[in-house]
Amino acid sequence: MNESYHTQHSPFGAFASFTVGLVDSPGGFGQALRGPAKQNVYVGFKRGSAPWQLLPFFKPVASAIGTFTGEAKPDGFGKKTHALRANEYRRTLNWATDEWTFDQLHFALSSPFARIPDAAALPAEQARFHFAPLVCGSIGFDNSTGKEPVQVVFGLSEPDLQVRPLQETHADLNGFAGGNSWGFATAPSNELSFRQSFGVFEENPADFRGLHVLGSECALVFTVPAGAKRDYPLVLGFYQPGVITTGIEAKYAFTEWFSSLEEVLRFGLANHGKYLSLAAERDRELAASKLNADQKFLLAQATHSYLGSSQLLRRREGLLWNVNEGEYRMINTFDLTVDHLFFELEWHPWAVRNALDFFVERYSYTDRIRTPEGQLVPGGLSFTHDMGVTNHFTLPGRSSYECDNLTGCFSHMTMEQLLNWVLTALTYVWRTGDWAWLQKHRTVLQRCLESMELRDHPEPAKRDGVLKCDSDRCGKGSEITTYDSLDVSLGQARNNLYLAVKALGAWLLLERTYSKLNDTALAARSQQAIERLQKTIVGRFENDTGFFPAVFEKGNRSRILPAVEGFVYPLYLGMEDSLKQFAPLFACLRRHLKGAFQRGVCLDETSGGWKMSSTSKNTWFSKIALAQHVVRRLFPDTLNDEARAADRVHANWQRTPGCGANAMCDQIHSDTGEACGSRYYPRGVTAFLWLQE
Repeated sequence: MNESYHTQHSPFGAFASFTVGLVDSPGGFGQALRGPAKQNVYVGFKRGSAPWQLLPFFKPVASAIGTFTGEAKPDGFGKKTHALRANEYRRTLNWATDEWTFDQLHFALSSPFARIPDAAALPAEQARFHFAPLVCGSIGFDNSTGKEPVQVVFGLSEPDLQVRPLQETHADLNGFAGGNSWGFATAPSNELSFRQSFGVFEENPADFRGLHVLGSECALVFTVPAGAKRDYPLVLGFYQPGVITTGIEAKYAFTEWFSSLEEVLRFGLANHGKYLSLAAERDRELAASKLNADQKFLLAQATHSYLGSSQLLRRREGLLWNVNEGEYRMINTFDLTVDHLFFELEWHPWAVRNALDFFVERYSYTDRIRTPEGQLVPGGLSFTHDMGVTNHFTLPGRSSYECDNLTGCFSHMTMEQLLNWVLTALTYVWRTGDWAWLQKHRTVLQRCLESMELRDHPEPAKRDGVLKCDSDRCGKGSEITTYDSLDVSLGQARNNLYLAVKALGAWLLLERTYSKLNDTALAARSQQAIERLQKTIVGRFENDTGFFPAVFEKGNRSRILPAVEGFVYPLYLGMEDSLKQFAPLFACLRRHLKGAFQRGVCLDETSGGWKMSSTSKNTWFSKIALAQHVVRRLFPDTLNDEARAADRVHANWQRTPGCGANAMCDQIHSDTGEACGSRYYPRGVTAFLWLQE
């Protein structure tokens, strides 16, 4: 198999990426895009009169000079260049660094990340280092045995934005920029020359500098002397000043510490070594882990795409954290927040708190609920699916996604998001020890508990722990879950096995929390809910088939893997002792999983990859990673050899163009490995849980 995939190379919090890697495909600089940019990227070398040997990050295009002369220019591009094939070079994707080698050429891009203390309290110099909107790289050549100089190139073609030589206005910078939005620079060197024209590998008109600023192609060209070995630093920077959002006025936080693109590039060059050292530290950590090679690749690719969707803003009231939802670009989709949780609590836990606070402040609401008997009664507190889309914040208490009178995709997720706030908040508190924060939101937490009870049934005597009441926001429709694009097995919220077990996890954290807070009454209510819900779920087990139905109504026969998802939170927090009370349920789940890990059930009959549901080929990698973690920790005996070996299948999905054309993809056809949604996506960092195994 020849690997071919894009990877996002991104600063932290800038919602920006330099995307590159897919064979015969452009990429390059992009900010707030839904997918890769469309710039040809030129990386390679040339010996003497031989053609340029270039990594295949471009599609040859006709020279734009013809738009001025009115005459088409013969295309000499293909004669002067050779686009390498995937089997001609070596690529290694590490946790923070992406490296390519061919012949004696070395090219690397680094997206370093670190544990960041509370962003609101960081000294300015630390904030500048962590939030600088830049990516560091290097390009070099070992010509120590060569008999003639070798030219090395890093450049690109920008089809839409005017390219300018930085040194024309800033003599201390050596590179090029696209307007004031992005640019790349290197350190001063007498081995460096510049090219800008209609084609960097063509003979073109040149001005007094040897450039032609009308041209859309630009490059740094380094001449490595015979007998020498060189490694040249690269800094790729982004910048966008002023208010960039609507609905709420906010700007990028990095504009507090950097006044221009040029300042970003200077800072990157001055701290280039520190950034590369930090990236190397992350690379060593992943390399030293117990994960297999496929798991390491998946976590590395996922982390790069997570960083590409991250966005730290500054509004009048303070910092505002956002992870955009990949190609959909929805703001802080709560379904993703609850899954990014484990990664964020390790590296920047303040971001979790920031999102939770903003959900309470602006994106919470109270509703009414429709009972099974058809009555419309007061419901309780819940939260929206998201906060807006593409830098537009929606009205308070409303999302960009949720619509009325639907029974499938785009309906409301009231119970799902209620559970997400409880699980995210309590996992944050237990992991960080920030009990003072919880005290501020103690009323909110109790309102969540009461809302959970009401959505089972407003009459206590009719409660069995399972969601039975849809929000009145659904109108004539019904609530859905985060698995919105799957069939009813995981799409419908009411009487759903997945959501019932997720509620069980929430009740467990509530019981532990109220016990620690010495609130015996609420702890007892939580424990009663646990016992009631476990009894109900166990009672739905089909002894004759050895399975749970995915939905507890209408004779549903689908089998699902997220039946275990709700246990990830107590498991992550080290609450294994509390899980002992679930022995009856675990016995049933063990039988369920053993049956599910068979071809044609929850292992795809063609690929052998994991499927979320036996009745849908739309499977999600982020949720596969989460389920793998829970199963490997709690139910390892249910895994057969094929289920254990599926990491290779899942990695190959991402390493080939079906998914790889859009960096990390989440929704995938399990039989073909083709992405069917959720491209350029951040949620794959659930794979971070694997490091706990």
